[in-house]
Amino acid sequence: MSDEKDFVIFMRQNQESVYRLAFHLLGNEEDAKDATQEVFMRVWERFDEMRRQTGRAWVLKITVNLCLDWLRRRKFIADFTEREESSTDIEHRLLDHRPDPLEQCLNREIQAKVREAILKLPPVYRAVVILRDLEGMSYKEIAETLNLTISAVKSNLFRGRRKLRELLRPFFEVNG
Repeated sequence: MSDEKDFVIFMRQNQESVYRLAFHLLGNEEDAKDATQEVFMRVWERFDEMRRQTGRAWVLKITVNLCLDWLRRRKFIADFTEREESSTDIEHRLLDHRPDPLEQCLNREIQAKVREAILKLPPVYRAVVILRDLEGMSYKEIAETLNLTISAVKSNLFRGRRKLRELLRPFFEVNG
């Protein structure tokens, strides 16, 4: 019975972070909910192993790997960028899931452009940028989560941020 109580406590402590990470990686609410549920089913299956590891990093690692697998299997990136969404849908989701103070300060139009740009990043860049800039994880935590070296994390973060700047440049350019 203690395992079940510990699991429920662990799930409550990490559910929002797992959902937020899945949402940013997958780009929509339904897939993020499904991924969150699947992550915690996997955590339950290996809960004893998790206790021996760093809990937060371990569950986020499962989340990233699951989401990247989904993206590869479904070719989700191409499908999502082609699908049109109303700006009110995007705004609603951004308002409901405010991961950090920076996004809270951005206006809705900028939020939508940033989300669109993040979704266009290659999956590994997207994961590193989200874990560092939105989740506030250290380079070491990201390296452990993604099974990368710290130098690879820094390199992917640099490249991901550079790609984001390229994608957002047209939006911020002043014409005339």
